[in-house]
Amino acid sequence: MPQHIYELPFVERHQKTIPQLRGDTSTPAVNIQSETCEFALLRTTKRIQYFVGVQEGDATASEISLTFLPESLEEIDFLNALKEWKGADIAFAYRDQAAWVVPQSVVETSAGWEIVLAKSGEQGRHHENRFGELTGDQLAELRAKRILLNQKLGVASPWLFEYRVRNGISQQYKNGLVVHESPIPQLYLSFQETPEQFIKFACLVSVLFLKLTHTVEEILQLKLELQESAESSGHSNGENHRHPRYQKMQKGPALKVHFKGRRHQYFPIRDATILEFEGICPLINEHKPENDSEPLWR
Repeated sequence: MPQHIYELPFVERHQKTIPQLRGDTSTPAVNIQSETCEFALLRTTKRIQYFVGVQEGDATASEISLTFLPESLEEIDFLNALKEWKGADIAFAYRDQAAWVVPQSVVETSAGWEIVLAKSGEQGRHHENRFGELTGDQLAELRAKRILLNQKLGVASPWLFEYRVRNGISQQYKNGLVVHESPIPQLYLSFQETPEQFIKFACLVSVLFLKLTHTVEEILQLKLELQESAESSGHSNGENHRHPRYQKMQKGPALKVHFKGRRHQYFPIRDATILEFEGICPLINEHKPENDSEPLWR
């Protein structure tokens, strides 16, 4: 299997062309037209996730309009269900943007499915408090490494520490994602036969979790490289040091990750924290996901 590399230095490459899904209401609509089909990710409250091809899109601060090109009957059934959507908000990701959205209109045309999504007024929790000696930024970095590298805390870690890292506090709000483990290995099981597609979908899933858990507000760089074989440790003790007791070496296909993101600027007198790291995410998970975190892919 050849190496596959996918790099999205979003700020440098897309800053002038990609509409933000947040901002003031005066933001004009910006047109995006893809020469080659891209994908958007829509994740329902039942954790069923659809990667649907996108031909064209417009976005303002409050609304997103997209022309979808579904490729399967399941995707078409899902888009039909959006016509009378009565469920909770849908988690949405496209390129380097993510938001909670509510379907406003769904129309099938000769050019594709024209979908209008309204950005939900409930976008979850923004501020992250300290936990013991760890700052909110340090907790966010641990969460980012769980999302991208599948790093876990040691078994002796306090339950409340694990609860905070996995973003459990978001369950108190209308919208929230809880990160029991990285969604990337489970995704690989479904798309390992199409590595280029897997890399694109892994990027979308990463964007969705990183932004909708408020781990980072802006993704500056995300580079994913599929490797045939790599060694990695399965656990960390939550302080960026691997304890030998919990260290476990794994061999097999893996994803090399380089990530850089900017946190929310909570205080005007202090610049926003930049999170940056690289590492290896093993793609063969020996442990079955927890029942409440196992994703279903479409």
